Amino acid sequence: MAKVQRIYDPVLENDWHAVYLASELKDQPVGVIILGERVAIYRSKDGVHALQDLCIHRGAMLSKGWVQNDVLVCPYHGWQYDASGQCVCIPAQPKGEKIPARAKAGVYACQEKYGFIWVCIGEPVADLPHFEEFADPSYRPLPCGPYHVAAAGTRVIENFTDFAHLMFVHQNLLGHPDYAELPDFQVVKEEGRIYIDQIPIFQPVAHSGSDKKEGTTYVYMKEVYRPLSARLSKADPSNGQTLWIMLTVQPVAEDECIVFMIVSRNYAFDVDDANFIQFQDTVFDQDARVIETQKPELLPLDLQVELNHKVDRFSIAYRRWLRELGVKVGTI
Repeated sequence: MAKVQRIYDPVLENDWHAVYLASELKDQPVGVIILGERVAIYRSKDGVHALQDLCIHRGAMLSKGWVQNDVLVCPYHGWQYDASGQCVCIPAQPKGEKIPARAKAGVYACQEKYGFIWVCIGEPVADLPHFEEFADPSYRPLPCGPYHVAAAGTRVIENFTDFAHLMFVHQNLLGHPDYAELPDFQVVKEEGRIYIDQIPIFQPVAHSGSDKKEGTTYVYMKEVYRPLSARLSKADPSNGQTLWIMLTVQPVAEDECIVFMIVSRNYAFDVDDANFIQFQDTVFDQDARVIETQKPELLPLDLQVELNHKVDRFSIAYRRWLRELGVKVGTI
């Protein structure tokens, strides 16, 4: 098993991170890693729960155990922990004896939303935002991923802010080199978010279900609303067909992350949902192949380290925002 080291970040540890597809969390616990911290997640009749993946007795991983009568059972000596982290049974202890007060597991905030299991290993600064297009079933929200990336999560989000790569990394899908010139745009910064709007981009295919066989120009909105969470919409102005994507990153280590996405739409409901998921799988694989090669591995917040261009305004705004927030992990 790979060795992990706990890393600390004053911002990210107090954020919500998607860590698992909700549809895949069934009757067995699962181990995940957030900022080097091992976390055991499991489902009971009361919902989803997250405990530190460590039995206080002899350090075994609780995620290797099982769920029995809605409590999490350690696989080593059978100690049982409830959703509050309290040990409620030590099988080897004589019945009637008091369980030691220290017999507890760390407990983390955990919830299910948008088809994902979310965990915060610190104190949540806010609840998860509500986005109607991902919450309303009529938009057919489709969870995608997980995508394992050998790169900093900050690099993944910065890639999300970038338009100039579409014509090359996603050539003949989301862009074409003959249409590489970008329009002038400005980044808007508000409390808790940075975004750009009304960005026209010609795309040969763009997404499954499009009725434009020769491609068309889609109008984009892109927003970063937490250091490792972002979303976009792209609309065909001729008919109002709109695709929405949310991307959120689980920071495993400084240079390792897991990405989850969700895709919604207001058109082509007769097209198999699997086509939209497969398209997203293809596009993100193209992104990851480049992101994993970037040097330095961590995102430089000093704007003099790399050569920036005016087309990088959104990326520059993102780096400045990370510095203002005090994000440490995934940055230099």
